[in-house]
Formats: sequence, structure tokens, C-alpha cells
Amino acid sequence: MIAHRLAVALVAGLLTGTLSAAPARIQSIRVAEYDSKTRVVLELDQARSHKLEVLDGQPRVVVDLYSASLAASLPERGTGIVRRIRHGRHPGDMLRVVFDLHASATATSFGIAAGKDGRGHRIVVDIFPGGVESEAAAEERAQPAVRDVLVAIDAGHGGKDPGAIGRGGSREKTVVLAIARRLARQIDKEPGMSSMLTRDGDYYIQLRRRYALAQERNADLFVSVHADAVRSLRVRGSSVYVLSEKGSSDEARRLARRENASDRVGGIEMDGLPPTIADMIIDLSQNASIGASLEVGDDVLQHLHGVGRVRKSKVQTAPFAVLKAHDVPSILVETAYISNPQEERLLNSSSYQEHLAQAMLAGIRAYFYRNPPRDTLIAQRVAAGELPEQQYVARRGDTLSGIAQRFRIPVAVLIRANNLPNDRLRVGQVLKIPAG
Repeated sequence: MIAHRLAVALVAGLLTGTLSAAPARIQSIRVAEYDSKTRVVLELDQARSHKLEVLDGQPRVVVDLYSASLAASLPERGTGIVRRIRHGRHPGDMLRVVFDLHASATATSFGIAAGKDGRGHRIVVDIFPGGVESEAAAEERAQPAVRDVLVAIDAGHGGKDPGAIGRGGSREKTVVLAIARRLARQIDKEPGMSSMLTRDGDYYIQLRRRYALAQERNADLFVSVHADAVRSLRVRGSSVYVLSEKGSSDEARRLARRENASDRVGGIEMDGLPPTIADMIIDLSQNASIGASLEVGDDVLQHLHGVGRVRKSKVQTAPFAVLKAHDVPSILVETAYISNPQEERLLNSSSYQEHLAQAMLAGIRAYFYRNPPRDTLIAQRVAAGELPEQQYVARRGDTLSGIAQRFRIPVAVLIRANNLPNDRLRVGQVLKIPAG
């Protein structure tokens, strides 16, 4: 049996997603025969994305909908090429509607949002008999499939460059690779997202080559994972950095100098390259991605508050060479201080590594659901109203109105969703952010 994927609006990974909306109800199913096709219309009370498949061996069309139920009666008799309609439940709260056919066919599908005419949300499936597509069907098939958001994850250092070393002998290159791998696995489980690792072993990659790998794959985000060290054993906490030629503090500039020296440790001298006009153009285009970097960095930072101590409550800026991808939003996450004995132990803990990965994913997810790239599954889910539930950890200086503005929801909705007696917040308070 050969399965042809004709219109993908929902990937298999959606089985692991969490939606805040109640299940959609299919309220009616209509089937009509035309000269060149049989049209099936599913009418729903809520928008839902879907996945369409045509199976050749036993002629049938399959429509999968996540978080949906059937409230309509199925037609008792077939129409046109449709012999009968049936349905079933699948793991992960997936509703499958199956159209058994009289003969082989091709099919296309599309969604229609509810209109002012009172008609509900619809999924329209056109089935063309005999494997011959109409001009409209051919045009539909020619449309590019939705894609995943791609996140490039860069584990710092590696090979001859161990990075920072803790008092217990832990090496930065080892713990950050473990965290990067966990983050990659978390991202790959997320509906509409996939990952790439700049390194997946103990070897060194030149700093410029790291972000070049992300650029070559047209990544939507670059995340470099590190674990800082300082002389004082008492300093602890995580921080998030984005690119700046000056740096927001002496500490940020010191850290950037140490990380940028990695190219010399790895055997390749970074400094001394002659300036070119191309570099000027890159610097100009780089500025366009810094705003996005600051926004996603802030999302990641606020979720790190829920894991442990945060060293810097605001996103920091520093001249990190690894963040100089001019066309890819880029952040550097200092997960913890490996020079702090307590945090060194945590960095070697699989549960702590997992919590860090989950926090980074939560921040990345929040950013992309507010800023979904075009032609991605996340953009399609946002348009369909399928939004993941989010949380926000209140920080010093936060106000309820400011948080509501950040997530583009009314203050009253935020108060109601969290059963708040008033608009006062306490630092560390976890707020549920309802779908907008």
C-alpha cells in the first residue's frame, strides 16, 4: 500500500502537543457530486487544522483532526465516488474520518474560517476519480507544503577546547552538549518544530562555522548553549545574551572575550581579517535580527526563572562572535556557573539538564507562536486558533497590564484565567496565559 501525502496541515508530531482549546465538534458532513469531482464538507464549531492522505491499495481518503469529536450523523449512503464514510479514535486525541471509495482517486483539501454569514468553520475535501486531477487540483498540489520551524542548537566549545572547568573537574563542553541534545529531543517532539545540532560529539567547530551551518540550513533561530565560570565560587545563576559590539557591562565584555578566544584554542585565528564592504552589509542586516533576538531571549529568560536562580534578570548584550549570523535571530544561554560547586553538581544532573531544556523550549515556543514564520505549521495552527497553553513567571517590576500587553490579551481575561483577587503580583508568581 502506497500513501500519497497530498496536503499536510498537521504532522505526526502533533500527537504530543498540548492545546488549551476544548475539542472541536464536527456538526455536519455534506457530500455532493459534481461533473469532475465529489466534494465533502466537514462543518465544525471551531477551527482545526488537518492532515489529508489518499491510500491506493484499498481506495480511500483519510482526514485526521487533532482534538476533535464527531457530533454529526454519518450519511447512510455513498455519493459519487464515495462508497461509505466511517470514523475512529486514534492515540493522542486524534479523530480519523475515512472515506471508502469505489475506485482509485486523487484528492485535495482546504480550510475555510467561519464568516459573517453565520456559516461555521469548514474543511473541504475534493475527490477526483480515476487518478486524473482537474486544473484546480493540480494547482492545489503544486502549493508548497507547510514546513517546521528549524532551531539550530550550538553546544559551546568541544574537542581541544574544554571551555570552563569546575572545581569538581566537570568540563563545560561535556555538560552543554548533554543539554543541547536534550533540547534537540524536546524540540523534535514539538508539533511544527525541528532541530539541528552544530556538533553532536566531542570535536571543535570554528565559531563562524557554527552560525554558518545554521544559515546553510535556513534556520529560524540559533541558540548557543554554555556554562559560565568566574573566580568567585559564590556567583551562580543563568543569563541570556544577544549580540552587541559594545556589550551591556564589563562582565559581558569579559565573557565575550573568553568565548571568542575559542577559535585560537581550536587552532584557527579569528582576529586580523581585513574589513570588507561585505562586512559592512552584514553589519547592517545584522541589526534587523537583533530585535527578534532580544524578544526570544527575553522569552527564554523568563522561563529559566522557573528552573533556578537567574543571574541577570534582563537579556544582556555582548560582542559574541558566535552570534554574528546576520540573518538568523541568535541567543547565547549561560545555563549556570560551572565554577559554583552547587551548580556544577546540578549541571551534571540529568533531571536538571532536562528542566533547562524544557525551559528553553517553552521560551522558544512562546516566541514562535507570537511571531510564526510564514508557510510554517505553527503559522497555520495560530491561524486556526490552536495555541499551546503558556505560563509566565512574574519578575521584579512586572505589572499585570504589562504582562497582558506582552501576550496581547485583555487584563480582565488574565485575571479571570488565574482567579486573581486583584491586579497585584508577587515575584515568582506563576501565571497561566490563556490562548489569545
